Amino acid sequence: MRLSEEKIFRIAERIHDELVARDLVRYRDPVGVKPAAARGARIRAIVDFITADLKVEEDIEAEVEKILDSYSRVLKSTERDVLRRKHKEEVARRRNYEL
Repeated sequence: MRLSEEKIFRIAERIHDELVARDLVRYRDPVGVKPAAARGARIRAIVDFITADLKVEEDIEAEVEKILDSYSRVLKSTERDVLRRKHKEEVARRRNYEL
């Protein structure tokens, strides 16, 4: 699933704010940095992490599609779905990535 940058930002913002609201993390803002700027930098780090994770999953999907396209016969849609799931799990395991 591809998410827009705006959607990713809103998710990151919500994660950040929920962690703070539930008192699961406490941040010490650097001296001289405004709280809003420090919050923005933390949210940006979360956005970068989510974006990198989505990129890994996209790469896995692309590799799986190459594998499926390499089959010598045309696959039925249900068969293709089953094989896609199987290959995706296999490729993810090989890359030490948890789906």
